[in-house]
Amino acid sequence: MNPDINEVILRSKPIKEPMSFERLKFLCYFVAGMVAMVMVFVAVYMIIYFMGTAGR
Repeated sequence: MNPDINEVILRSKPIKEPMSFERLKFLCYFVAGMVAMVMVFVAVYMIIYFMGTAGR
């Protein structure tokens, strides 16, 4: 192959930098928040469901 083509291909690839600690912390808080919201929704749903079936 043409060496000029190889240079263009290699130059177009972005240099991968490791994830910063701030971004990792934000990602962990985001995932934890999503899990917490789902768990609260399930807990509220169960409370309402069991309050409705308590008199049977």
